[in-house]
Amino acid sequence: MPRAVDVAAWAVVAAGVAAVATTAAVTQSREGELPTGDDVVTADVRIERMRYVPNRIEVPRGTKLVVNLVNDGDKEHDLKIGEANSGRLSPGESSTTYFGEFNKDTRGWCTIAGHKTMGMTFKVDVI
Repeated sequence: MPRAVDVAAWAVVAAGVAAVATTAAVTQSREGELPTGDDVVTADVRIERMRYVPNRIEVPRGTKLVVNLVNDGDKEHDLKIGEANSGRLSPGESSTTYFGEFNKDTRGWCTIAGHKTMGMTFKVDVI
């Protein structure tokens, strides 16, 4: 019969494995879903405190946008542009997301309550 200490220890190990697996799933880029070609722009964006760095990019009309997003902040955040969303990222997590094709200027933001009004906005300017 297992001792209570052994059961508790295995529960902690299982929780740790689950946490690592969840983080790995979030930080993997979805290579099979990402577009390729001359009309694709990939932007590297970091989250610092309550802002995106950079918070604005310029892309040619018809560009397909992929964003590598890294949460360097100390709170959970996401990025929504158009209908696409990066998914929520805890501090230290990252994602690679295809946000679609851009033919007009478009705004993005963090969907967590209050974050947009605190300045967590992002702009895609079509040139």
